[in-house]
Amino acid sequence: MQSPSNPHDDWAGILAPDEHILWQGRPSPKLRLEFRSPIEPLFFTFFTGFSVFWMVMASKAGGFFWVFGLLFFAVGSYNLLFQHFWKAYLRTKMHYSLSNQRAFIATRFLGKQSLKTYPITPHVSIELQDGPIGAVMFASETKRGKRSSYEVPIGFEMIPNAREVYRKIVQIQMAKTGS
Repeated sequence: MQSPSNPHDDWAGILAPDEHILWQGRPSPKLRLEFRSPIEPLFFTFFTGFSVFWMVMASKAGGFFWVFGLLFFAVGSYNLLFQHFWKAYLRTKMHYSLSNQRAFIATRFLGKQSLKTYPITPHVSIELQDGPIGAVMFASETKRGKRSSYEVPIGFEMIPNAREVYRKIVQIQMAKTGS
């Protein structure tokens, strides 16, 4: 009979010899509206509505010219509604871990696995987004847009115990400064 596997076996070769896991969790899969600005839902409501209007009017002219409106309808619908369902689904594929040295964000999707690590140092800026389902942000990534670049915060999003995780990260930072 095979002995039960040790949960720490999954971390073999990943953790440093003096590193250990302090916390693990997963983001809430709850649906939430994730628009980047308050103008975005208004724009995509108009965009989607106009594509429907255009398809109806083009279909009255006869032929299949109205089919070209489907692309615009799909883009508008995705940005207005379906992106929120997609992001909620992707959160079900994520796992968070915090060690005494680093934060880990693991993703398993379509047979591919990804593990990103973020060192916790005294100089890392930490942001607590408190609430019943909160977030602790500890890094950022620069994304390029068409005309400019912008920062995207990275952290443990949509976790029920954000304040506790925040406290653990502050304790890690304090231990590294000797405070």
